[in-house]
Amino acid sequence: MLQNNLKNIKLNKEICEFIGAYIGDGYLAHYENHQYIIGISGHKKLDEDYLKNYLKPLIKRNFPFTKPRLYYRDDENTLMLRINSKKLYRLFIKLGFHRGKKSRNIKILSNILKNQEFMNATVRGIFDTDGCIFLDKRYPYKKPYPRITLQLSSQDLLTQLENYLSKNFKLYVNKSNRDGYRNYIEIYGHKQLETFLKQIGFSNKKHLDKIKMPL
Repeated sequence: MLQNNLKNIKLNKEICEFIGAYIGDGYLAHYENHQYIIGISGHKKLDEDYLKNYLKPLIKRNFPFTKPRLYYRDDENTLMLRINSKKLYRLFIKLGFHRGKKSRNIKILSNILKNQEFMNATVRGIFDTDGCIFLDKRYPYKKPYPRITLQLSSQDLLTQLENYLSKNFKLYVNKSNRDGYRNYIEIYGHKQLETFLKQIGFSNKKHLDKIKMPL
């Protein structure tokens, strides 16, 4: 439970999913013109449904004092979901996140790690924003072979996810470089995909559409 005007906000599965999306592809920023920004980016077309129709209402439900807005950048083919809120910004700082570049030092909060439902929701948010599904059609696979992958720069986050996911999945984990380049986790195979969908799942339509393809 947080102090002052945030004392009534408690973690739940939806807030953890939002935190996971932030961990996956978000940022915190504080500007001199009194803007306190939490942003989550995505592909202008592929992530539009997720950011507009899923994550934006989720944020509004849990933080009704916010006004999440979408910003399109045609020059970069990107879409940004932004929340300009000093109160929510302070919440993220209070939870232990830091403004600025976070890719190499971000990690999952300790009070989320202790709760399986919170962890599943957080992992879902991370994979929805920063993960991908690849259907391997190479020989000798008789049918497309699914691979769920997540590339990471943060060694702490990589270790946390490896420790948690390895309880229920066989993982391929690549730790090739100290600076985080080409460090990734992969969950592979049809049975493991089924288990992932039951235990964690996806909320991002682009992943769900990929799964609907003939496997």
